[in-house]
This record gives sequence, C-alpha cells and structure tokens, in this order.
Amino acid sequence: MYSAENYLWGWVAYGVGVACLLFVLWFWMRKLRFTSIRHLFLLLATVFLLTPVTAYRDDPHLAPAFFVSLYEGLLVSGDNVGFQRGLAPILALCFFAVIFYGLIRLIVSRFYKNKKIEKTNAKK
Repeated sequence: MYSAENYLWGWVAYGVGVACLLFVLWFWMRKLRFTSIRHLFLLLATVFLLTPVTAYRDDPHLAPAFFVSLYEGLLVSGDNVGFQRGLAPILALCFFAVIFYGLIRLIVSRFYKNKKIEKTNAKK
C-alpha cells in the first residue's frame, strides 16, 4: 500500500496534468460562439476528471473516480459493482454542477440586466 504522502504527490501530479488538459480544451474551444456550451463542456470535463472516490473499499485514500470505475469495470471480477462505484459520484456531481451553473448564469444575467437598465436611465 501507498502512504498518504504518495497519494498527495499523485494528486498533485494528476492535478497539473488535468490543468494542462483543461487548458488545451479551452484553447480548442475558445472561439466557439455559444459560451454556455463551452462553459458546460469544460465544467463537465473538470467534474469528470477531478471527482474523487476511495481507491479501495477498505482504504480511506482517494483516487480519481473514472480510473477506479475503469479498473473495477474492466479488471475486477466477482461480486463487485463494476463501473457503478466510480460512475455514480461522477453523475451526481455532474448533475449538481449543471444545476449550480444554471443558477449562477441566471443570477449573473439578472445582475447585468439591472446594471444595464440603470446605465440607460442615468444617461436620460
């Protein structure tokens, strides 16, 4: 088994890799006309890549959920639930991220709409 420090450095290296990957995705999508689609795609990619789950059932250390799901779904046989252990948290966090993003967009649009109305009234 690995120590807590090994897991920490693993997450640091993984986080740097995910940041580079997300930068490349943003760079490819930066000229996409619809910003909501671009934001949602980057948000879902971030949630997919950074959702943690316990690496082993009896070990409290965390690992990326999609790696755990892939490992258990493809390699582990028996009475394990396979892909579900990593996929369930990813889907739940994706759902909450989309809801949260929608609420933030609604609040920001209302704020800027009110500010725009105030500016036009001030000019008159």
